[in-house]
Amino acid sequence: MQKIGPVACTGMLVLALVCAGCTHPSVPMRNDGAVRDMPANLTAHTWVLELYVAGDNQFKPVLNDTRITAVFGADGLLSGSGGCNIFAARYDAGGELLSIGPVASAKTICSEPRGVMNQEAAYLAALDRIVFFEFSGGELRLLDGDRRTVLVFSRGGLSAPTELTGRTWRLTHFDTGMGKILPAVAGTTVTAYFDHEGFLRGSAGCNAYATTCDAAGGSLDIGVVDVTQTFCSRPSGIMQQEATFLSMLKRAGTYEVDGNTLVVRNTAGDVILVFESDRSEALLPLSGTLTGRGWHLRRLADDTGEMVPALPQGSVTAAFTRDGHLSGAAGCNWYGTYYRVEGERLFVEEIAYTDFYCSTPEGILEQERQYFSLLDRTASYEIRGGILVIYDEHKTPLLEFSGDPLGA
Repeated sequence: MQKIGPVACTGMLVLALVCAGCTHPSVPMRNDGAVRDMPANLTAHTWVLELYVAGDNQFKPVLNDTRITAVFGADGLLSGSGGCNIFAARYDAGGELLSIGPVASAKTICSEPRGVMNQEAAYLAALDRIVFFEFSGGELRLLDGDRRTVLVFSRGGLSAPTELTGRTWRLTHFDTGMGKILPAVAGTTVTAYFDHEGFLRGSAGCNAYATTCDAAGGSLDIGVVDVTQTFCSRPSGIMQQEATFLSMLKRAGTYEVDGNTLVVRNTAGDVILVFESDRSEALLPLSGTLTGRGWHLRRLADDTGEMVPALPQGSVTAAFTRDGHLSGAAGCNWYGTYYRVEGERLFVEEIAYTDFYCSTPEGILEQERQYFSLLDRTASYEIRGGILVIYDEHKTPLLEFSGDPLGA
């Protein structure tokens, strides 16, 4: 998807509020002050939009080559992609009721496919109208106050056989698009990780990507691919290779695994991608490590590098989903981004966050700015005894979290 405007290699992107004059919404709370339990059937999946009601009150299918998602975190944060931009909002759900707070989204302009920005605007506006939710035939339906269905989602994941899952596949050769197979550009790492729920994600060399896949009996069907929009200048040829890799990925028709080699062919039977893998290496941790837990900030590095306690009244959280989303509350604002893992390495992409002002507790905005700065320097992580520690490239600790199972 081609985007218009400057692209930075690193940094943070402030989310602009869709609604005007919004105040900071309160986090859904129980009487005891804990974030309330969210319905498990709502939070268990990444939901992919299939149909939406536009301004003419008629259902429209999602445009080809776009993917609109909704991830309902067990911590009360809704995030996802509007087809072009990342968005975030607080939500509360119980019984059949669903309340979605002010929706904030990044403001990048996408030029392709035609109509993508109007579609995104209609989707984000529809989220603001939601009052009820229901499940029907495996679909998630979101309804307005008159119980009219305005958004219809399907489950994001499909299926992937065990021979593909549980290990990192690294690209060794690719088709240039003219029937010629070349080795991967030296100094680049292009990866693919298939999980058990049918999600495929990894690094395209410069940017992170995520999509759905359906693999069975040697056939391979790849869904619409979400890609971050960073530009990398080195090594030479990395962006051209990335564009070719993503193009070939969309043409996948069949696959075969021979030991530690994965060969992907197009529908004509031509080899288009070749990967190698060590079965012991996982790109993203399985449930029970990074994913499947709600992480709460305990300590963070100050300007001198000393680890200091986080403000007790300023709840800072991080939730890692299986399809590569990282989101949470930063104390005053909430944020969203993509992440990927290679061994103990942890890569965090551009951070998008809302831009509310909070005066209490004292020092909350200063801590929030420090948190975002440290998260942007993430290079590796480790988990010991339920404690997550994030390090910079010199193995200096930056952030320390305690973890609880989501929904507990």
